[in-house]
Amino acid sequence: MQISLKMKSVAGVVSALILPGAVQAETYLGAQANMMRIDRGAVSDAELTGLTLRAGMVFHELVSGEVRLGKAPDEDTYRGITVENDVYYGVYARLTPPVPWAVAPYLVGGYSYVENEFDDEMVRDDGAGFGGGVDMGVSDSMTVNLEYLRLIDNDFGKQELMGLGVSYFF
Repeated sequence: MQISLKMKSVAGVVSALILPGAVQAETYLGAQANMMRIDRGAVSDAELTGLTLRAGMVFHELVSGEVRLGKAPDEDTYRGITVENDVYYGVYARLTPPVPWAVAPYLVGGYSYVENEFDDEMVRDDGAGFGGGVDMGVSDSMTVNLEYLRLIDNDFGKQELMGLGVSYFF
């Protein structure tokens, strides 16, 4: 009985903290220009330029969810190996602390999937993606952001993105 009462108390406190901000539920769309770095197998520090499209929803002032789709249309060569990116996408959660100024840091984490070609051989990687960034408010409905995202970090290699983007809130 006492455990049940404690659980109800904890649930009440969590609800009191989350529910007032939950009515926020804003959606946003954005785009980022990215520098992609690929380390996999015999390839080290291949750099590609890409574009990422983002769509998300702010569930609470602290938490948002986001989907991303991107591609690096150019190619790089490392020691005679041609490296291309076909597509990358992911589903992420963003945690943003409440700050009283227009610049807000955030952490991002979730699932990433990447398809690359090394000398026309398709290679797929997926796994946990994580990173962080800073949103800078330009207006009530627009932000500019600078971000680092580790798309893939597994036994085969790592792939990273540095991005500069813009988001529009509805």
